[in-house]
Amino acid sequence: MDKLKEVIEFLKKNNAPAELITQLESLKTVNLESVKEFLEKDEAGKKYLQTLNDAAVTKGILTFKEKTMPGLIEDEIKRKFPDETEEQKKLRILTDDQAKLKAEIKRKDLLNKATTLAVEKKLPLKLVERFLGDDEDATIKNMELFEAEYNAGVTAAVDAKFKENGREPGNSPQHSPGPDYSKMSDDEYFKHRMSEKK
Repeated sequence: MDKLKEVIEFLKKNNAPAELITQLESLKTVNLESVKEFLEKDEAGKKYLQTLNDAAVTKGILTFKEKTMPGLIEDEIKRKFPDETEEQKKLRILTDDQAKLKAEIKRKDLLNKATTLAVEKKLPLKLVERFLGDDEDATIKNMELFEAEYNAGVTAAVDAKFKENGREPGNSPQHSPGPDYSKMSDDEYFKHRMSEKK
């Protein structure tokens, strides 16, 4: 900074152009304080500092993931699941098998209950398995909902058919009654049958 002042003084004494002197006076010396001021107060400096910080944080995260995290995970697994002895391993396998067996038996019991309900209520058996719940109460509720929806669907289909053909079987154009054979003589019956074959 002292040398810059000396240069400015020299230029002033030797009648240097005013613009040059003004330009030199506006110059700042690069030192720790001026750099700090630039990074903290100037927008360009703030952006540059943020970029440096982001890069450092990203690098730190990657280093943590690659070097530190695997060890921490391994330590946590060992803490929660210490090495099993042979007896502990057998016991764990037996416990798992028992839990699976209990779940299968429970499911079969629920399926039997649901099938019994379906047979009683004349519901399709192929769909029963889809309505099994977590327990018997849930299964019964599911079957009741299924019954309600199924019956509503059947009723709607029957009503639609009645609207189409009417409620009397004789009103249906597809099912018009044939001749009453019980009122025909043998001769009339024979003639009628022969005419049908033609």
